[in-house]
Amino acid sequence: MTAICGVWHRDGRPDAGDQVARMRRALAPYGTDRSAAWDDGAIALGIGLARLLPEDRFDRQPLAARDRFHLVADLRLDNRAELADALGLTGRAATLADADLLLAAWERWGTDTPDRLVGDFAFALWDAAERQLHLVRDLLGNRPLFYHVADTRIAFATMARGLHALPDIPVAPDPLTLLDCIALAPRRGPRSFFAEICRVEPGQRVTLHADGRVACVDWFDWDAPRDLGLRSDADHVDALRSLLDRAVADRLRSDAAIGSHLSGGMDSSAVTAAAALQLAERGTRLSAYTHVPMAGARLDHWGERTLDEGPHAALLAARHANIDHVRVDAADRQIGDDLDAHFHAFEYPPFNLCNQVWLTEICRQMQRRGERVMLVGVMGNMTISHQGIERLTMLARGGAWPTLLGEGLALRRNGWTWRRVASSALGPLLPPHWLERIRRLANGKSPPLDLLAYAALNPALVDDPDYRAHLAHLDHGLHLPPIRTTRDRVVRVLRHSDVMGLTQKGQLARFGVDQRDPTADRRLVELALALPPHLLLRDGQTRWIYHQAFGARIPDAIRFQPGKGLQGADWPTRIEQARGTLADELGRAPPAAAALLDLSRLTTLAAQPTGTGRVTDAQRYDQRIKLLRGISIAHFIRKAQRSND
Repeated sequence: MTAICGVWHRDGRPDAGDQVARMRRALAPYGTDRSAAWDDGAIALGIGLARLLPEDRFDRQPLAARDRFHLVADLRLDNRAELADALGLTGRAATLADADLLLAAWERWGTDTPDRLVGDFAFALWDAAERQLHLVRDLLGNRPLFYHVADTRIAFATMARGLHALPDIPVAPDPLTLLDCIALAPRRGPRSFFAEICRVEPGQRVTLHADGRVACVDWFDWDAPRDLGLRSDADHVDALRSLLDRAVADRLRSDAAIGSHLSGGMDSSAVTAAAALQLAERGTRLSAYTHVPMAGARLDHWGERTLDEGPHAALLAARHANIDHVRVDAADRQIGDDLDAHFHAFEYPPFNLCNQVWLTEICRQMQRRGERVMLVGVMGNMTISHQGIERLTMLARGGAWPTLLGEGLALRRNGWTWRRVASSALGPLLPPHWLERIRRLANGKSPPLDLLAYAALNPALVDDPDYRAHLAHLDHGLHLPPIRTTRDRVVRVLRHSDVMGLTQKGQLARFGVDQRDPTADRRLVELALALPPHLLLRDGQTRWIYHQAFGARIPDAIRFQPGKGLQGADWPTRIEQARGTLADELGRAPPAAAALLDLSRLTTLAAQPTGTGRVTDAQRYDQRIKLLRGISIAHFIRKAQRSND
């Protein structure tokens, strides 16, 4: 990974190089191996390189071509061979850095270039002939990129701290973005976590013109139909398996040791198994890290969820002689004990503080072992193990009643109730208030359909018409909007989740660990968007294609466990241990936090014991979600205002 930055004075002011020097110093933790800049007076580009790929030893950014194009890029290209072949550079590819291939691609294809790239990237390209600055991010935003537009100056940087190095850019939180975080709303639009700083959205190209215009274009068309040339069910199964293997192989490009996050779930198991098989061919070992609850802790027994994923993960690890299985309980860590460090490195409020404890501990242990690459499967729920329940609604909408009945009967044989089948098939077709009444009659109580019911919003904002209108614009109002097709769910989840790039940068800066997600590979995304629904739910089997593709690799206990794993199931005990820290953080909340959060309610929750019996839904929503997320937001606001009071 790399940190990039730049300044363009549209009025010709000649000190862009001085400002970029300030930005490079601020971004130094994200790229310590090499620092360089290109300075042309009114415009300057800077880079701080972190060498994480074998080809990075050839990286000589900033790059220039034909005295017209100037490039700085933070990237890992996963289709190097295909690009080199298309560009006629196959013979030289072994000595070219990824940035060299990118610049050659832009010379050939111009603004069509991003759609030809596979990998994680954020880059800035100055076109001197057209006097345009292009800022581009990859499809899912696995590399961050921010910019600030003033009257006569444009500045950009990998992280907000690079922009905050310029004294005229204020350091302050963005209230609307934080409100959306509290309400669990999807992120859309250019706003970032900091006021007056815009983000390049995932899959977007932002072009800044000499006359001050800012043009934002989605270079990836989520709505375009895709024909991948797959005709049979077997073709799709083979494609899923081979694409995941290719995605894993591309992310194993490293001269350093490799680790993986191995939960007891399907996605990380598929990634870890593929990596172990490929590394075994090289005679290389793989450390697989699994979070397990603290010994003796009170656990949250939430439905059928697996509370300790250690045994399931061990079954997968035992299949591979080259896996070193490491169980991580983070017993000596505490919720909130590194919030300050997280703020400075990650620059966003962590959404799940109880999980942040063990995630951070895994990074610490990888750092001690000298492992620089962490494989994860964060996006796998949408790209390789999508349940496909929406097929029931699709059958109902299409009037395919015999097929729907057949799937319902098959699901019944697999343990579903008729109520669950009917709710899954018909619920998304009903108006939300009707569905709530039906569930109230059936269950004797109203389920928490309203996300604001467990969001720690200031009560004055809950019914504020302007904020409600904003949420409605995001399709995130009083009730979650229904999802009626398998494709809709994939698009909704993948398109509006934009913190992974910040997570990667934070882990790199703090621990030297580069997080890579094979399940976020563009080729897998395109396959997921094109999958026929019957390959997801078939004969009463959810995730049908996953079982066909990976059944031989993944233990049955993992593939057929009744519920998902619950990571951080020991949160009740952890909250008790951290009670003083949490209460202290709320006590330091500035007035700006009180304007957004229900601090009175949060203070009450922070003092309220988690109890000794079974955790209730109300406790889970109030303490694990509302309390911990509220504290995270309050801390972020305090630090963003540079206040320690």
